[in-house]
This record gives sequence, structure tokens and C-alpha cells, in this order.
Amino acid sequence: MISKNPHLNSNLSLNTTLNTTTLSSMEPRKKGKISHLETKNTGILKKLIAMGILPGMPVTLLRRSPSYLFEVDQTRYAVDREIANHIYVIY
Repeated sequence: MISKNPHLNSNLSLNTTLNTTTLSSMEPRKKGKISHLETKNTGILKKLIAMGILPGMPVTLLRRSPSYLFEVDQTRYAVDREIANHIYVIY
């Protein structure tokens, strides 16, 4: 009888204390690092890359309303919720 390895389908993480969320779900004044950009819209992806919003960059959400104001590499950006939903942050 062949037994299944219970670890084959497990998600592995090096640091279980880190959380990943979208920029739009973060609380104001929260700091983290951009983990990835997730969109099927190449226009949005190109815009974010051109702005310098790249994985590994430190990010701080400053406010959520009326737009999402955040800081990356000492530059402040304001985007709407649609764009903020595509930026994933680990903290």
C-alpha cells in the first residue's frame, strides 16, 4: 500500500509571523514591503512598474480616503481602490 506524504500539498513559509494583504486592506500608518503585483491588465501593471511600485520596495499606507495615499522610496502616490487592490504587501 502506498501512503501519501501529508507535506506534499502544504504551503511552506519561512516566517509564519508575516502577513500578506492588498494595499487597499491595510490600516493607515502600517508599514510593509511590496510582495507582488497581481493583475491581468497589462496597462495597470505597466503603470505600477513605471511609478516604481516594485516587489521588495518598502511601503507605508498613509491614508485610505478619499484615495489611497502611500509612500514608496520617499515618493508619495495617490491611487484609487482599483489600483490598490493589485498591490500586495507583506508585513
